[in-house]
Amino acid sequence: MRLKTLVENTSISRNYKHKHGMSFFIETNHHKILFDLGQNGLFLENAKKMGVDITSIDTVIISHGHIDHAGALKIFLQNNQFAKIYIRENAFDKHYTKAFGIKVNIGIDDSIKHHSQVVLTGKRTVIDDELTLFSDIETKELYSTSNGSLYIKIEDYYHLDDFSHEQSLLISEEGKKILVSGCSHAGIVNIKDKAEQIINGKLSHIIAGFHLYNPVSRKTESDILVKGIAERLNDNFTQYYTCHCTGKKAFTTLKKVLSDKITYLSTGSKSEI
Repeated sequence: MRLKTLVENTSISRNYKHKHGMSFFIETNHHKILFDLGQNGLFLENAKKMGVDITSIDTVIISHGHIDHAGALKIFLQNNQFAKIYIRENAFDKHYTKAFGIKVNIGIDDSIKHHSQVVLTGKRTVIDDELTLFSDIETKELYSTSNGSLYIKIEDYYHLDDFSHEQSLLISEEGKKILVSGCSHAGIVNIKDKAEQIINGKLSHIIAGFHLYNPVSRKTESDILVKGIAERLNDNFTQYYTCHCTGKKAFTTLKKVLSDKITYLSTGSKSEI
């Protein structure tokens, strides 16, 4: 499996522009996938530099309904009239973050919801033998405190987001079991546990943001929480690739526990898995 990072908060060099957000190009035996798209057209610019033909993409996975992951949906549709776009139905609900006491809209354009290329997914969606989507996370262990500043608006009322609009991707390829998640708002430990329950085994690789940094407050989660997550992930089997909402400070703490089992992905990076 080939992995190219098209959009991330940092970049490997000045050749690649970076922006807060996430977009991966994933090439498997049977699919060319974009996992998330970022906020704007930057994914197109970096795709061209990295030799990714957007018109060849057959599958788009949107991890959740926040603008830094799905704001570029319309731009993608203007450049590809073929790919199926898999997204939770409630990802189009109204989502907000609280900044300085004010709730700021971070949702996505709901006019796309019924586009012919959009496939609205449920709690579990099997695309084929290679790809499965899931979002039914019941546990809340080692949960990010910054989730407390994220809301969903229903009618005229704001409610704390339950992240039921968040989905993760399982890839089965040549004996490998690979989990790809967006911000892991439901908690990377909880998502990992659910994924391993689904496959009835261990994951070989996890590619995900761990949501340990709040970009609004610019605060990193406590060392106690970050170390607790690292210790739970340290199973001597799984290789980790992280980025975006993990934050560099938390990554340094994770690295102390996970050592060479964890890698940071920046815009422009390429990996063979």
